[in-house]
Amino acid sequence: MSSAPPLQMTGGRVRFDGREALSGVDLRVGAGEFLAVLGANGSGKSTLVRALLGLVPLSGGRTEIYGVPPARFRDWKRVGYVPQRLPAGGGVPATVREIVASGRVARRSRWRPASSADRAAVDAALRAVGLADRARDSAHLLSGGQQRRVLIARALAGEPDVLVMDEPTAGVDAASQAALAAILRELAGRGRTVVLVAHELGPLEPLIDRCVVMEHGRVAHEGAPPPPAWSRAAQAEDPHHHGPREGARSDEIGMRAG
Repeated sequence: MSSAPPLQMTGGRVRFDGREALSGVDLRVGAGEFLAVLGANGSGKSTLVRALLGLVPLSGGRTEIYGVPPARFRDWKRVGYVPQRLPAGGGVPATVREIVASGRVARRSRWRPASSADRAAVDAALRAVGLADRARDSAHLLSGGQQRRVLIARALAGEPDVLVMDEPTAGVDAASQAALAAILRELAGRGRTVVLVAHELGPLEPLIDRCVVMEHGRVAHEGAPPPPAWSRAAQAEDPHHHGPREGARSDEIGMRAG
């Protein structure tokens, strides 16, 4: 097992349409750490985690997953990724169970059928997010909050060592947030690494080891969670999405990495 940190960025820079979305960011995520990345929309928090996973290209600096650049990283079963939304549907609509089961792909060879362990992991993930009774439903017919829970279940089904979640609590009711906190508390207790992007922490705050607050593509704060007044101010929604939308590469990594 590699002694390199699960995720690391050195001097990371990202540019979108001539605008610098990340400006020389240094970040190291240690094994077993629960890190929250906070900031208002457009601050660079989602760009940061997506760049860490190689979902957006760097214009400068370096990023590594367990010591390996994302383009050369192959051990995707160790990484689970929860994007902000399901990709646009095309062709035959996928059921909730089919999407969650895709989180097991990185754990089996291309031609091996699903095993009893695969099916058990999918069942457990569906129960964990409270969607076992919707397993046969078309995922694209669910509410936005339920779709986020499907994406969380897909990542959990892969049983990753590191879980990266991009705003999993946005649009999710208080009960679902509390349920997510319980899931993540169990993962943290088993030594898993969690990176969480959020506007505010809510019931997740007691789990956080360290916070990074992004402003204008730079790290403005690193350490303990900021005071609640800051979190409330950060909730102001920016209607303009900066940078490319979740694309094919993002969905590919979501499926192969959890």
